Amino acid sequence: MYRLIGLSVLAAVVCVAAPPALAGKYTGPGLSAEVEIRDPRLGSGRYAGRYYFDRGGYHIEIDGRAKIKSFVFNSFQKYFISVMSNRRVDINEDSHGALAMQFGDAPCAGFRNAVNVGSDSMAGREVQVWRCDRPKQPLLDAGYRPGYKVTVWYDDELKHFIRREANNGVAIELRKIVPGRQPPALFDIPTEAASVNATARVADVETVE
Repeated sequence: MYRLIGLSVLAAVVCVAAPPALAGKYTGPGLSAEVEIRDPRLGSGRYAGRYYFDRGGYHIEIDGRAKIKSFVFNSFQKYFISVMSNRRVDINEDSHGALAMQFGDAPCAGFRNAVNVGSDSMAGREVQVWRCDRPKQPLLDAGYRPGYKVTVWYDDELKHFIRREANNGVAIELRKIVPGRQPPALFDIPTEAASVNATARVADVETVE
């Protein structure tokens, strides 16, 4: 189940035009925000929480009753970490290329086609609207299908999306965005031997009753 949620978020998050960005190449100011994730395949289909993004990677903490309370992708070590509500830490070292695609300053990295379809205003910010399709092989390896298309509301100042929505119904949207550098510890990777004890370093996890 943890892999399903991780890949579902990727379906909305990772669709970052050519050439594909390399991990760790983000040059924006960093940010924190409230986040809402919608995925019709997952339980209630809607999750809310906190989102942190910077050169170290991204970190999402989920509120309420969810089997996963936090997940972290570290852009340099290329690890995807899921923290379960029972405080178990799962470390996925697979699909590195696909996970790395989302870090960079292009709105459609990892897709063969990128079309700017206009501009919009969202979360109090002016954004570009992009349509991305024909995912490249690393994205196919991570669960994308050739017919997947993604719309990206992209903030060129933040070098980051405000909203992303795929044609399979998966979407992620940021609200109350605060630009700024994020603490590197948010993207720390626990060692396998110390994974359970290291949970507190990764996220503030509350066990669901």
